[in-house]
Amino acid sequence: MRDRTAFTTVFILFALVSCVRAGSEDSTNWYPLAVGNSWLFGIESFTVADNDSSFYTGSRLCEITDLLTRESGFPVYVQRTIISVAPAGSGAEESYADTTVEYLQQTNTELRCYSSPALRVYDVWISFGMMNKEIAMLRESSAAMGIRVEPSVTVPAGSFSDCTVIVYPAGDGSGIYDMYYHLGTGPVKTVYSTASFHSTESLLNFDVQ
Repeated sequence: MRDRTAFTTVFILFALVSCVRAGSEDSTNWYPLAVGNSWLFGIESFTVADNDSSFYTGSRLCEITDLLTRESGFPVYVQRTIISVAPAGSGAEESYADTTVEYLQQTNTELRCYSSPALRVYDVWISFGMMNKEIAMLRESSAAMGIRVEPSVTVPAGSFSDCTVIVYPAGDGSGIYDMYYHLGTGPVKTVYSTASFHSTESLLNFDVQ
């Protein structure tokens, strides 16, 4: 089975991504924050080792549970993430479940994640640095880039048009993450691939205010 940290840190991989397409007034809607918002993803993955394949299924639930005010005065949203993964069929001893909590702050330029509301250090999950005219150029380009536009993405929760896809090399460079976002919805799909492992998280349903 894949290393357990791979399932719990898929969000944190946004930290080194410098640009996500966004307009001006609606940029924060790439990851809508409001108490009660939630996203449920289905997980399907498989590993290949010595010509033997293992399949896993599971879910990841992300929900905004609270809004706190830090001592410095700005608000942070509390997000709880619950992950559960098990082998398809049997092998309960290889099952994995975990719950994590992140603290999210939205500014005009970025989405920040704190591991604790008392800390000043944060990771940047999304940076709203790329203008719409640059996206128009990407639509005309076939070159491999770190960000692209997907005209239509279909997952169990529905079909979403004009998604931004962030392509990010993971781990030691042998893996690639493709992270799909829809304006007004948030994350809708994540794909991770290496030579011996593949995992897809697809949005099952969501509740976004």
